Amino acid sequence: MADSEHLAVLMQGIKAWNSWRENASTWADLSGSDLSGLNLSKGEFFRANLSRVDLTKANLSGANLNGANLTEANLSKANLTRANLNEANLSEAYMSDTTLTDATLSEANLSKAYLIRCFLSGVNLSEANLFRANLFESDMFRANMTGSNLFKANLTDANLIEVYLSNADLFKANFTGADLTSAILINANIVETDFTNADLSKVKRNE
Repeated sequence: MADSEHLAVLMQGIKAWNSWRENASTWADLSGSDLSGLNLSKGEFFRANLSRVDLTKANLSGANLNGANLTEANLSKANLTRANLNEANLSEAYMSDTTLTDATLSEANLSKAYLIRCFLSGVNLSEANLFRANLFESDMFRANMTGSNLFKANLTDANLIEVYLSNADLFKANFTGADLTSAILINANIVETDFTNADLSKVKRNE
């Protein structure tokens, strides 16, 4: 459960929260709380415990969530544009129609996460763990997924135009109906990868 003091400070507004975080000696614990619809833009949540938090329709644009624990959090329809989620733990998080445009999730853990119909254009997912993640119908135009783990991930009908998948592990990943036009798959592992009805025109891969 969330620390009541931490939650009380956050309810004073993001300016008060960020000021408090500058001098705080402990990591923030907001686990299990309802933060749906709040304006948390540019908030400081470095290594914060946000597990099982309801962030539905919350504004987290430009927020610092580096190393944050967001396991099983609900981020449906939240705005995470340009948010810093490097090394964050989003395993089994639920994201439907979530905006992550130009966000950074390098080395983030998104294993078994739901990212259905999400907006991931320009996102940095390099070295991220997307084991069994569900990215159904998500828009990942020009996303950087270099070295990412997509083992058994579902990318059915996703927009992957000009996506970077060099050195990515796509073992048993499902790309049925996905648009991979001009995608870069150099040195990617495509063993048992399902490309049924996928658009692979102009794809760059090993000769």
